[in-house]
Amino acid sequence: MTKQTGKPEWWEQAKKELSEADPVMAEIIKANPEGYLETRGNPFETLLHSVIGQQISVKAAANIWERFAKSCKEIKPEIISRKHRRTLRTAGLSERKIDYVFDICRFFIENPDAADGFQHRSNEEIIKELCTIKGVGPWTAEMFLIFALGRPDVAPMIDYGFIKAVGRAYFPEIAFEEWSAADRKEEMSSVIAKWGPWKTAGTWYLWRSLKNGPMQ
Repeated sequence: MTKQTGKPEWWEQAKKELSEADPVMAEIIKANPEGYLETRGNPFETLLHSVIGQQISVKAAANIWERFAKSCKEIKPEIISRKHRRTLRTAGLSERKIDYVFDICRFFIENPDAADGFQHRSNEEIIKELCTIKGVGPWTAEMFLIFALGRPDVAPMIDYGFIKAVGRAYFPEIAFEEWSAADRKEEMSSVIAKWGPWKTAGTWYLWRSLKNGPMQ
């Protein structure tokens, strides 16, 4: 099965409908006319990217990934699962993240058809299954839905960049990030309700407005 790569086929429609439905988003899109969400065609690699990038800066994650990829030669679960822990430590991974990498390898080795199977399952089903892997929580699973599968309807409301961007764009006069999680969620839900089925595009443009989205 051919995986989606590059510009999602729904992107232009999403831009048009977001601009019509949400004046704030329309201004963000107008200010960022170039670029689009770039999805990957390799679910295994995308999940590794997300886990390696957890809780570190985009720049640090990119540097570690470059060293990691070079040390592994090929990004395949059968190859990486045989790597010595010392090799992965040298690339910059912590002991905990090495455990996560090996468990991701285990999952894809034990479930060789998982990548194709994901295409036919709901977001909720995929998140539930991915969260059985060590190191994969809701945030990582949502990044997978966005960057591996190109799902159009994902709004990662626990993502710090998303929260920060919503505050700057929609609530510029208040300290939105200091609100309680429950109050923030309520307000963010009212924002994304305007976006219809195009929450992923809205999320991407909010990240773009910060000029520093999550590692892709």
